[in-house]
This record gives sequence, structure tokens and C-alpha cells, in this order.
Amino acid sequence: MSMLTDALSALDTDGVWVVGGAVRDALADVQRREVSQHFPSPPAKRGEMPKAEGGGRIDIDLAVVHAEIWARQAAEALHAPAARISAHFDIWRIPLADGQIDIWELPDNDIERDLRRRDFTVNAMAVPLAEFRRGDLCSSLLDPFGGRDDIDRRILRLVSDDGFRDDPLRMLRAVRLESEREWRPNAELRSAIKRDAGLINNSAAERQWEELQRIILSERLPWALRRLEQSGLLDQILPELAVGRGVDQRPVHRRDVFWHQIDAVRWITRLTCPAAPRGRRPFAIWNELGPLLNTPAIRASLDSWRLPLRLATLLHDIGKPQTRTVDADGSTHFFGHSEVGAELARARLAALRVPTRTINQVELLIEQHLRPGQVNSPGKPPTDRALHRFHTALGDAATPLCWLFLADSLATAGAEALLPRWRGYAAHVARILAWQPRRPTRGGRILDGHAIMEATGLPPGPLVGEIRAKIDEAAAVGEITGVDEACELARRLAQGRRVSPSHLTSDP
Repeated sequence: MSMLTDALSALDTDGVWVVGGAVRDALADVQRREVSQHFPSPPAKRGEMPKAEGGGRIDIDLAVVHAEIWARQAAEALHAPAARISAHFDIWRIPLADGQIDIWELPDNDIERDLRRRDFTVNAMAVPLAEFRRGDLCSSLLDPFGGRDDIDRRILRLVSDDGFRDDPLRMLRAVRLESEREWRPNAELRSAIKRDAGLINNSAAERQWEELQRIILSERLPWALRRLEQSGLLDQILPELAVGRGVDQRPVHRRDVFWHQIDAVRWITRLTCPAAPRGRRPFAIWNELGPLLNTPAIRASLDSWRLPLRLATLLHDIGKPQTRTVDADGSTHFFGHSEVGAELARARLAALRVPTRTINQVELLIEQHLRPGQVNSPGKPPTDRALHRFHTALGDAATPLCWLFLADSLATAGAEALLPRWRGYAAHVARILAWQPRRPTRGGRILDGHAIMEATGLPPGPLVGEIRAKIDEAAAVGEITGVDEACELARRLAQGRRVSPSHLTSDP
């Protein structure tokens, strides 16, 4: 923050206004200090910008005449790039390591005109940059639409009834502000979202993802999904979900495909939260996983996979409508729905310009989401070979996949029906995640590719890799323990120029 403050102080701040969320959050922080006597926040020091609500990120909107010139000067001072980000408005963005600065063109130096075109009253306030830097928010506050009062009441109101038509992305932003900050939209705003939901795809996919990502990461995600569903926005942004409405899954599932996935998100949010959820059954479910959640490696994995895990949980069954078949007795089946769903998810997320790494993670979780329940035969614990193959295929996705399996199971049967058997589910996941190979292969292979070629006379090629994988598996489950046994196995496997299943069983 000090680098940003020092750099901006070197620029001409005359006629530069701080607008939008930075003013809103700073005033909300002042309000919290006024009402919180037991744990007051220290006042902003001279030369220090007030901290944003939610902490951490530095997101600042500035309105200035000759935005491009000022943006380039600020970017040079901050040693950062500046780029125009809107085809409709003259807006320049300077990305920072922990946030961003957006510089808006201020036509005719008319700040009130600028505020009239903004989305919500709590964002339609302005403070001169010099006063904002000093922490002097109130004496020079420009608030033509009563945003300060709405902050006190935590209310979201539109500045103009045409606000969503001017920029449809504002509808998603309203849901995001409600889920992240618990701002309550008034009745007129909720009606306007329902009226204009069909316009959301007129906004750029990248901007949709920016808002949607923050909604997905919110602790109030289940509630936010209901708001998106009720408003019609969810059907527009993720149409593959909408297709699941009314797709019956009896007798195994208690709800249709659409509501099953919404339920699964509710459970994944509860099962990964650091503190116990409210309610007797949710607490009992969460509490049984306590020893696992308190394991640092498991907690770190769930935290790092938070975004792809929640996305995959939301979309894990979108392949079911295309694969549904019905037996003569009315039983439903969805053969191949995991693979179809993974392809659909990849296409939808790519269209939203989601980063490739996140798409790959989501695709893997959806494609494999049935695997934790299939890793053992009915009534039997999973074998070492099955667990080796599970961990080899999943890698660091093993933990989030197990949590997706748990949330899926709860959404399928319901907590009341599953609670008597829940300890067995938790023990099953604990057994999967606790498994370790008898001889780890990373950095400790008995034979690498060169050794296999030397022992077998094979040339480089895919067969060498297949043999190496079989040797790794045999070592992991304790079937071979030394180099001589590994070489003998390699020669046997290479004899027919193929990997023969005769030596090793084929557990799933």
C-alpha cells in the first residue's frame, strides 16, 4: 500500500476523484469503527489510503480528465502496464500484485455526470484523491443519490432504472456484493434483475467470469446460487445446468439432476468450512470429518482446490440429461455421464474464458467423480493395487475428489438417510487418503526407462513407459522389492511386445 500511495502522491492529483467501491468500502470501514467500541479499527494515518472492506486487495476507481494521459503517467510511476479495458467507456486499468486501479475518463470535468452513470447508490459517491489519501472522507464527500445512508442500512439501490441495460454485468455484481458483503438489494433492484437477466450475455465473457469467480469463492455460495437461480441469471450463464430441471433420477436420487447439483454445492461448502456449520445434522456430518479436516496436508489441498472443487461440484452431473436411459421397471441410468459432463464443462468454462489450469482441474474432477465409490468391491476394503491406481491417476486431486464424492453422496440420499452410515463414508475416505505405497516411486524408482531398455533390449517407445508403470505398481503394492525382481518382471512383460495382464490382477 505504501508503494501505491507514494507513487500516486508524485502525480498531479488536482481534479482526480476516487469513486465507486473504494469510497464505499472506506465509508463502511468508518461506520464499523463508529459502531464497534470493543474492537475499534485504528483511524487511517496521514498518507495512508483506507483499507477496502474484506481486506487485502487494492481496487480503486479514479475519475480524471484526460484518462489515458494520467493512466500512462501513473503506470510509469508504479512500474506497471496500463491498458484500455472497455469498448464502450474510456477506462484504463493498471494491474497491481494485489489488486488494480481503473482510471475513468471524466468528460467536461463533470463528476456528478460521472456518478449518474454508475450502478448502485453506494458506488455513486466521490472524494478528491488528495483528501482520500489523507483519510478525510466526509468533509468533501460528493453523494448526490444518498449512498451514505444506504451504506448505513446495507442496502443496494440502482442509481437509474436503466442501469442494467447500460451495463448488464451489474446484475452479477449485485449478487456478488450481496454474497460477499451481505448488502441487501431492494425490491426494485431484484425486479430489475429478473426483467433484464436475458441481457447478461451481452457483457464480455471475461467480465462475467471475474464476478462469477468471486461468487463461487464466497462463503455464502449456496445462498448466492439460489439468488442466481431465482433471478434467471444462472440459466443464462450456465445453461447446461438448466437442462437438468425435471430430469428424474429415481430410485437412487431423491431430487432431479438440477437440484441435486445445487444440493451438492450446499454440502461441499459445509464439508470444507473451517468451523462447524449450524444445525444438528450438518454439525454431526462435519464433525465426523474433523480428524481429516485438522490434517494440515488435507486442509491445504482443499484450500488450494477451493475454486475448481466448487465449480466441479456445481457441474458434476451436467452430462446426465444427454445420457439418461430408463428400464422397463422405471429405473434410470446415466452411463457415460461423467465423460460427457467433463466435455460439456470444458466447453462452457472455455467460453467464459476461465484459465486453462482451472478448466483442466474441473474436467478431471467431473470425469473421475464416481471413482472414490468404485475403488473397492462391495463389502470389501480397497486393495493396495486399486489405491495405487487411484492415487496415480489423481495425484494432488485425490483429496478434493474424495470431498466431491462425500458431497455427492449427501445430496443423493440426504443427510437424514445417510447419517446412520456416515461414519463408514468418513472411514472410507480416510483409508483412501492415508494409503502410502510400499516403495514410493518418485525419486525412488527401482528401474527407470533406461534401465528397462537395458534389461529388455527394447527401443525407446510407449511400451517402455507401460512397463515402467507396471513395475512401479508392483513395487508400490509390495510384489517386488529389489532390482533383480524388477528386471525379471520387465523381461516377462516385454516378451510379447505388450503389457500382459497375466502377472498382475486387474483390480479397479
